[in-house]
Formats: sequence, C-alpha cells, structure tokens
Amino acid sequence: MSKLTKLVKNPTLFFSDSIKKRKQQLINKSQEILNVSITKNEPSVKPSVKPSVKPSLLINTEINLFSKYFILHTGEKQFSLSHIKMWYEYFCQSGFSFIIVTRYGEAYDDILSEYPEATIVLAKNKEDIDILFRSVASIEACFYMSNTGNNSHLLYHVDSKHIFIGHGDSDKSASAHKYFRVYDENWTAGQAHIDRFKNAGFELNGLKQVKVGRPTLINTIKSSEVYWKDRFNGCYKLLYLPTWEGAYKEQDYSSLSIVTNVIAEISNITNISTSVKLHPFTGRRALQFNNLEKDILDLRHEGELGATDSITVISKSDSLLHHIQSSNIFICDISAVVSECLAANAPIFLYIPKDKDFNLSKSNMPYSEYCYVFSSLPQLLELIVTVILDGNDFLFNKRRIAAEYIISVEETMNNSFVKKLQELGVNNA
Repeated sequence: MSKLTKLVKNPTLFFSDSIKKRKQQLINKSQEILNVSITKNEPSVKPSVKPSVKPSLLINTEINLFSKYFILHTGEKQFSLSHIKMWYEYFCQSGFSFIIVTRYGEAYDDILSEYPEATIVLAKNKEDIDILFRSVASIEACFYMSNTGNNSHLLYHVDSKHIFIGHGDSDKSASAHKYFRVYDENWTAGQAHIDRFKNAGFELNGLKQVKVGRPTLINTIKSSEVYWKDRFNGCYKLLYLPTWEGAYKEQDYSSLSIVTNVIAEISNITNISTSVKLHPFTGRRALQFNNLEKDILDLRHEGELGATDSITVISKSDSLLHHIQSSNIFICDISAVVSECLAANAPIFLYIPKDKDFNLSKSNMPYSEYCYVFSSLPQLLELIVTVILDGNDFLFNKRRIAAEYIISVEETMNNSFVKKLQELGVNNA
C-alpha cells in the first residue's frame, strides 16, 4: 500500500506508522551521537583505540532517550560503591528514573557488580558528560556525594539543578567552605550543618539549605529505643572508629597513634568486647598506618591483648551501619561517624587532640555537650570507669537533644529525603 493510498483509506494507520518511524529515526540518531557501548551487565573492557580517538561512553543497559532522569554522580575512584550504597535504595523508593554516573572503570565495575539492575554510565571525561546531557531528553537534577574536581563537568550544565547530598557530615573543615556555592542546594541531615555555614562567615550566594534528615539511620534510631545498657543481654559491645590521618597535617584529627594502646587496656576490662574498624583511607598520607590492621591482629595472636577473644578487627570495606546497630559503646575521632553513632543513643567517647591547632566548621552545639571527650589514654579509662562500670551516663539527655539537632530524628523518621526527591520529580514533570 502506497503512502498516499494509506493516507486516504486509513489515516489513523498512516499517522501511527509515521510517528513510529520518526521515533525510531530519532533513537537511531541519538544512539549514533552517543556512540555508546552497551555492556549488558558485563564488567568494563578497555577498548583498543587510536590515541586520537576520545573514549566513548560505557552504559550497562539501554537508556530511554525520551525520559527525564536524575543523575547520582560519584567522582571518586576507589570508594564510589560505599557512597552509592548510602543512597541507592532511597532513589529507588522515589520512583523517579535515575542514572548512576561514574568516572573510573574500577568504580563502574564495582557498582555494576553490586547493582546489575541499575542504569550505570561510565563517563571518563567532559566530552562523555556533554554527550550524555545532549542525548537524554532531560536531566532534571544532579546529586553529588563528595566534592571532587570532576563534578565541574556536570555543573556547567545550567538547565539542570545541582544538589549536594554528601556521605555524612561532621565539624571537619571540609563540611562548610566556599566551594559549596557551586551547587543550587545543599541537602543536610539536620540544623547543625546549616549552622556550620552560618558560623563560617561567608555569603552563600544563592545556595539553598534544605533539611532532609538522614534516611540511612532509620533502622539505627529504631534499635536505640531499648536503653543501651539493656541491649545484648547486658553485655557491653564497644566499637572503635578512628578516622584517617587526613590529606593535610592540619586536618589530622586521628587517634591512630594510640589505637593499639587503647585496645590493649580496654581488653583487660571484664565484660567489654571490642571491635575496631579503620577508615578506608587509613595510611594514605602517613604510611606507618598502612599495616595497622595486621599489627592489631598480630598483637592479639601473640596474646598481648589480655582477653584475646574479645577483640575483632572489622574489614574496612564492611558496612558501618550494621556494626553501629550491633554496639552500645563507641569510641570515635572527629568525623561523620559521630553523627551516625548518635542515632544509636549510647555513650560516645570522643578523641580530641590536646594542644593541637586545627580548623573546625563549628555548629552551635560543641562535642563536649554530648560526647565524653578525652585527649589521652588515662582520661579515656577514667571516663569508661565512671560512665560504663559505675553507670553514671550523665550525658544521656544531651545526646537526645544533639541527635535531633544534628541528624534531625523527626525528618529522618518521616522519610523526608525520599519525599523531597518525589516532590522534585513531580514539580519538573
């Protein structure tokens, strides 16, 4: 049947076929522009290309080029998966289509292995990002979990909204500085993060602060309803979470230099079992800490730590939240884990180096109001005797206040993060 005959005899069929044909032409043209490699859930394979040819996008599944998407961007190399794990299920709950964009082959493979059902893109350079933005109907918003330099490849696409969600917050200097002004919005857990910016003393230049709680802590908050001393049949399970030594000396808040001494002394206290989880970056700047996990295990095996069966070294790659929920005493350094431990509503012993000059992004509630602060091993042991063995947890009520201020328990339990995603999707539909 000729086109003219079809138009006269069956106009509905004519226009239907025309639309289908045009749509397929657009898809073919867009795929040609994209020049992507569809991996079908297989690990990335580096193509053999001439030096003059720019690397193309790598996508694990077909993208609907006529749909609207969020982008969940990870610019990290080694620890992208841990960041994605924090947020993946909540983006799924929103019901809005989203693309995970990675920048390194190693990160792409790790995320693909964990979430083969997700839409994952490997975009190594700015040209790859530009092609993705040109080819998809609409990128409604881009979400960032860390302040990496390659964020800039997305940020200059001004038609999309750019939102920082982070991977935890603390009073570290990295929590509030002028770079955040490149984003449209900063989604914070609680009021504390907003106050850090206010106290930093610089103009936000339009950066909007949005309080959404911390959805990752919902189960931890629920588990904290039982008083900490009554959990685990009255046993004391201590979790020690030293941070890493920092990229620069002035950012070194860590107790790594006294870790083995702390473990040795606590192991001699009856009815306390200790787990230690080092930060994944441990030893990155100070090489002497590269073998710290092995050193702890060696000491334990040599029987130098007293009750050796009460010491556990947790893999750096393990999920932290599970171990927080399985503990009722915490030792921390200044880092985002303090906020996460707060959700468990149990004593937190916080190491703050004495007579050391370092920069902090201060909220309106200092650590000393809700943590048992120490700067030496004798101070720590004295506090453990008072708070744990003598049962004088005099900061119990202050921890409740701090939890609401820092992680916004109400917003968290109301699932505000997912609701904000849904609201954003509806408003841009």
